Amino acid sequence: MVGSFLNVLVARLPLEKSVVWPSSRCFSCYRPIRLLDNIPILGYLRLRGRCRNCGAGFSARYLWVELGTGVATLALFAVEVVLNWHDVPALKVNPAVMPAFFPAAGMAMFAYHAVLLWCLIAAAVIDAEHRIIPPMIPYFGLLVGVVGGALMPWPWPNPAAAGVVTVPGAPPGAPWSLQEFWGQIPVGVQLWPFYGPTFDFAPPGSVQLGLMNSVLGALAGSLVVRAVKALFELGFGREAMGLGDADLLMMAGAFLGWQVAVLSLFVGAGAALFLKVIMLIAAGKEKEPQSSPVSGEFTDARELPFGPGLALGVVVTWFAWPWIGPGTQYLFFDGVTLVLCVVVMFGGLLAAGLLLRRPAPEPAAKV
Repeated sequence: MVGSFLNVLVARLPLEKSVVWPSSRCFSCYRPIRLLDNIPILGYLRLRGRCRNCGAGFSARYLWVELGTGVATLALFAVEVVLNWHDVPALKVNPAVMPAFFPAAGMAMFAYHAVLLWCLIAAAVIDAEHRIIPPMIPYFGLLVGVVGGALMPWPWPNPAAAGVVTVPGAPPGAPWSLQEFWGQIPVGVQLWPFYGPTFDFAPPGSVQLGLMNSVLGALAGSLVVRAVKALFELGFGREAMGLGDADLLMMAGAFLGWQVAVLSLFVGAGAALFLKVIMLIAAGKEKEPQSSPVSGEFTDARELPFGPGLALGVVVTWFAWPWIGPGTQYLFFDGVTLVLCVVVMFGGLLAAGLLLRRPAPEPAAKV
């Protein structure tokens, strides 16, 4: 059912149409689709992908988005609630005490993260089809992320005894960047706090910490994309990324924290390259540029927008955190090391843009 609604967003938001009116209908004959024909997955299979009235074909995207959303949501529930992938102590189920129920905290965590997953799917599909990410999707996700972060602040659902949480075995105030504390930070709905040890004005489990985690995560996700875009394009001499990608990472940062948002950019770049290779293999030979139905601009048919790769990068970073987190803990909780890495990274991006710079094509001669 959620996948069916995501299809509505994919079909209407790029055209700036209402997502609630009119009801679902064929885009060829504009006749409403019957209720039974609108059942997710089964309705498409029942009609064999064609309108009952005029016989016009429906895109296979309707079927795959509904099926993919259902499978992805089921996988999220299995990973976070059933398997307790991040090993959250408060989510461990004792079969002798609760043989048929999962902890309410686990269900709340699942529902919160499911919204992020659904927004990522919608944004990725729209970007793949129309080369844009409508602001409504990431900004709605931002709102949910900030509100949920305030209500479920780190280390929730783990208890914050007396408002004090440190890594196990670490003396109060000890820097979390030390090697003996790697991998010892308790994981919550917001995977990590914005810094550790946390400050007195935003203790663990407080609304202040939850808000700071979400707001700083959103800012970091947006600013890192904007900085990469500005520096690389300064050297490259042409546009390389869209600001919709910044909005997408802003939303992810509000849900998961700034550390996940920053790393997702680089994991997403690798994921986009992987998808690009697959797309080139599937395309075979170069195709003629096609006009976008939304912007009217001509784009290479084999050109891959960054949104799908970035969304995949967020998911991979999110669920690979048990391995990625301990390996980067020294970086995120040591200010000097972090600043040095930022300087080197931004300098490298500018240099890469200059090395890849190509002369602008000469204008065609007038006849």
